[in-house]
Amino acid sequence: MTELALSALTNAILAVFIAFLAGLSFRSDQDRTSAAGLFALYLLLAALANLLGTIHHGFIEGTGHPADIPMRSATRVVIALGIFTLLMSTARQFMSMLGLRISFGIGLIALAVTAWIVATQDNLLVLVAASSVVMLLTLGLHLRGLREGSGSWMMCVGILLSLAASMLIPLGSEGVAGLGLYGTFHVALMPAFLFLYFAGRALKRRVA
Repeated sequence: MTELALSALTNAILAVFIAFLAGLSFRSDQDRTSAAGLFALYLLLAALANLLGTIHHGFIEGTGHPADIPMRSATRVVIALGIFTLLMSTARQFMSMLGLRISFGIGLIALAVTAWIVATQDNLLVLVAASSVVMLLTLGLHLRGLREGSGSWMMCVGILLSLAASMLIPLGSEGVAGLGLYGTFHVALMPAFLFLYFAGRALKRRVA
C-alpha cells in the first residue's frame, strides 16, 4: 500500500472516530453557543475536515483531476473554521463578554486571512501555526483554570498530544515506518481527540 493510500485510510478512520465523539457531544442539556456546544461543533468540523481529506487523498490527489485544488482548499478552510470554533469555545469558558467580543473580532479576521491563504496557496503551515496559537491559548487558560475549577487536565493532555502530533509536519519527520508522515499524524491524533472529547463534556453547558 502506498503512503498516499495509507494517509487516506488513516484519515477515514480518524474521521469516523471523531464523528462518533462529536455525536456524543451534542446533548439536549446544553446551549448551542455555550462552551460545550461550541466544542461539540469543533469536533464535528474536525470530523468533516478529515472526511474531505479522505476523499482528496484517496481519490483525487495526484490524479490531475480538476477538483484536486478545490477539494484541498475546501478541506483546509473547514480546518480553519474548526480552529475559530475552538477559539470561541475557549472564550465562552473563560472570558468576560468583552473578552468574548474581542476574541470574536480577532478570530474572524484571522479566519478570513487563513481561509484566503489556504484557498490560494498550497500552504499547510499557516494552519499549523493558527491551530498552535489557539491551542496554546486554550492550554494556558485551562492550566490557570485548574486552580479555580474551571480548567480541565484532560483538555491539557489532549492539547499537548495534538501539538506533539502537529509538530511532525514542520519538523519534516518521515513518520513511523510503514505508515508514513500523514498516516502517523492521523493515528497520533486519535488518543488526543479522545482526551479532548472527555474534556469537552466538562465545559460550561449554558450561556451566562
